[in-house]
Amino acid sequence: MSDAAAITDRQSRERQYYDEYSRLHPPSPVSAEVIEGTEHRPWNPYWFVAELVRVELTTPDKRLLDFGCGPGNYSVQFARMGFNVHGFDISPNNVRISRELAAKHKVSDRTSFVEGAAEDLQYPENFFDVIVGIDILHHVDIGPAMHECLRVLRPGGVAVFKEPVEVPIFDRFRNSAFGTWLVPKTKSFDRHVTEDERKLVAADLALIRSITGNMVEHRFRLLTRIEALGIKPRTSRGASLVEMLDYGVLSAIPPVRRFGGNVVLVFRKPR
Repeated sequence: MSDAAAITDRQSRERQYYDEYSRLHPPSPVSAEVIEGTEHRPWNPYWFVAELVRVELTTPDKRLLDFGCGPGNYSVQFARMGFNVHGFDISPNNVRISRELAAKHKVSDRTSFVEGAAEDLQYPENFFDVIVGIDILHHVDIGPAMHECLRVLRPGGVAVFKEPVEVPIFDRFRNSAFGTWLVPKTKSFDRHVTEDERKLVAADLALIRSITGNMVEHRFRLLTRIEALGIKPRTSRGASLVEMLDYGVLSAIPPVRRFGGNVVLVFRKPR
């Protein structure tokens, strides 16, 4: 993707944004607890994704694609678990930082990073055993990205995506004039908002389901929204008590799951 003429205007804006964002914000820490599997937090979507991925590591030669790898913190996490990790990102600076982070954690031999776009992956067909995307689909053209995901995923392979999703009532208020005045939705490096991003909506989920054929949804973030107000009770080990409460409510009362503002999507490519 060195040729700027080969990318769309939206992709160019995303690349410029993340080149600058990655200069202003260092990568998130790589969690030793998640890597070692010493603790389980199924109520947290990021930990939940890690647990789903971990069980796929049945042999040491498994290839994993970090679908929109950002600064590489998740790539390093999965490499330290034992996967052979490939990552791509629209931002050249993110790719550079990913390589540096992999070297810092001594997993350069298990990682490979390239500049690329989700809608046009430069990998062969049936190449990956596992594909993981963290907060990426709401930045891309979902239809082409999902077709590319299935193309490079081997038969029987699994894909896992964690995304923000619009929900009834909450986002109706969030998108109102008062809601956008209270918390603007304009481009911001402080709030980590790009010009073109948007939460997934029901039509996006229906599109993904129609392309993949067997997608399963796991919902999170119901009451956890109050943490945005600074209300963040924690256990002695730092786990969110509100997330734990969410997990119980969403598990016990299926009808309220549609109000969960985060979704983890899981599907397998047919054999």
